[in-house]
Amino acid sequence: MSSKQASTRLPVIDVGPYLSGVSGALERTAEELRAALEEIGFLSIVGHGIKWQMVQDMYAWAARYHELDDIAKFDHEMTSALMGYVGLGGAKRGDRPHALNAAFFMGRPGSKRNQFPDEALLPGFESAAESYYRTMERLCHKLLPLYAVAADMPASYFKEFFDPALATLRMSHYPPIAAELDQWGIDPHSDAGFMTLLPTNEVSGLAIKSDDGWFSVEQEPESFVVNAGDTLRAWSNNRFRSTKHRALNIGAGNRYAIPFFFDPRADTMIEPLPGCINDLRPIVVEPYRYGEYLQNFMREGYIPTAN
Repeated sequence: MSSKQASTRLPVIDVGPYLSGVSGALERTAEELRAALEEIGFLSIVGHGIKWQMVQDMYAWAARYHELDDIAKFDHEMTSALMGYVGLGGAKRGDRPHALNAAFFMGRPGSKRNQFPDEALLPGFESAAESYYRTMERLCHKLLPLYAVAADMPASYFKEFFDPALATLRMSHYPPIAAELDQWGIDPHSDAGFMTLLPTNEVSGLAIKSDDGWFSVEQEPESFVVNAGDTLRAWSNNRFRSTKHRALNIGAGNRYAIPFFFDPRADTMIEPLPGCINDLRPIVVEPYRYGEYLQNFMREGYIPTAN
């Protein structure tokens, strides 16, 4: 298949001044975020304050995890009730070719839904994953006021819906396998939730769909690509974009990705925000409960049919 596509750099937003409490930074940064969400649905953030060594360590852990043999990984296979491992070919949608990635999913540290490989097989993995999860969760909580102000709502508006957040860490492996026609590392899709943070990857492969076609993403060093999901789109009354994207490893080596999905509580009712409704933007979205939407999303593409 042809992998040729244009290349682009996303809007880069420095959240450092806002996180440091600089006067006026909340409003200025929210204005930048609003423009990126309305025009593209994707952006990159720098100045996030996360030590990059922690990100690099997490990539290394992802590689070590996926080097385990199949018996060890399928010992904690993901089901409709439990997080865990989805093997190569497990992420399949309808009658499309299966996706060329395997992945490990984990939820909130301490959750009974989490499953991990035997500690003796990968000492320190569970602890490292939980530490990274908590670090990413703290950052996302700090970003919520930006999203509220971008949607013309009070800065504290989203806080109650993410107490606690329904967040997920995914560690994906894209092996160097030649793709068939219309086959991808992960199929073109939009995310289900509120926002996704994806750290800079040494191996490219991410592409997004703009109004002019597909574009490969050139990431800023030590940045996070951030995108809106379907839930933020619906909450904003379709004001913000939830943009389709895909991934494909076209290199000779392995590619790993560690996206962090930050979503509201399952019982949250998603209905258009007052700040996103006016005479020029009438209500176009029907309310729904987030947990029900997420279950359907996962059932369609990530839960093995046998379970």
